[in-house]
Amino acid sequence: MKTNKIKWGIFLLAGFIVLSSFSPGKKKTVKAPDGFAFVPMGTCEIDSTSVSVQAFFMSKTEVTNKQYRTFLADLKAEGDMVAYKKALPDTAKWQMDKNSYNQPMVENYFSHPAYDNYPVVNISREGAEMYCQWLTKKYEAEKGPQKCAFRLPQREEWIWAARGGLKLAPYPWGGPYLRNSKGCYLCNFRPLNEKHITYNHEKQQYELVPDAAENFSEDGGFHTIITGHYAPNDWGLYDMSGNAAEMVQQSGIVVGGSWMSPGADVRIESVAPFSGPAPTVGFRPVMTYLGE
Repeated sequence: MKTNKIKWGIFLLAGFIVLSSFSPGKKKTVKAPDGFAFVPMGTCEIDSTSVSVQAFFMSKTEVTNKQYRTFLADLKAEGDMVAYKKALPDTAKWQMDKNSYNQPMVENYFSHPAYDNYPVVNISREGAEMYCQWLTKKYEAEKGPQKCAFRLPQREEWIWAARGGLKLAPYPWGGPYLRNSKGCYLCNFRPLNEKHITYNHEKQQYELVPDAAENFSEDGGFHTIITGHYAPNDWGLYDMSGNAAEMVQQSGIVVGGSWMSPGADVRIESVAPFSGPAPTVGFRPVMTYLGE
């Protein structure tokens, strides 16, 4: 008996994934969702280990306040108040720094139109996952039944995407420096200099000087800034270093650093602990196509 086997190839064509069988007449084209970039499959070095990553789509920016408010409005319209309350951002977290007057951020950051395109922060992991589930349902409602899923990225996927095809790049722009040739900062982070750092001879390590005066706006932002402000990487992804640290599938960690992170902590492989909503943490979904 002769068995027919269908083999599938994956090709990139102008922002589309083309799934093409080697049997005549069978072809499926999957267009990138609005606001998403295609990340091709490949292999990269992560923590001195070679890792293979399959192709996927990733949001070009962190999820914005406006996008997240649309999600909340849908939950409310459906009458799902339990989910709505779980997904609400904890805006009081803006007051975590007792040395700063952040009451205006508590009251305005998430709700005021001036911050529409800033990254949503102070979100729980459950809220981020609920947003991804809502995005999947919304996409299928618009495009018809699809075997696809929006979700948080694996850390390995996130690192592969952040490098944009640049092997072993420490930052999304490829080089080891936080400024470009004109002296301009390349991301939103916490600029430090020699007055902020001291050497502890007893512990034999460098430490931050407590309460040292800082100029957070030196890099262009006093806190988070509008998404897409800095140049994207080679795959069209913005703010993969700094601005808001991002949740991944692995629980208890965030990646990429934030507006509060020193330069060494906004490297692509940087990891920070995550235990709940914070004004430094947001997220961006990825979409995987699961086939027919």
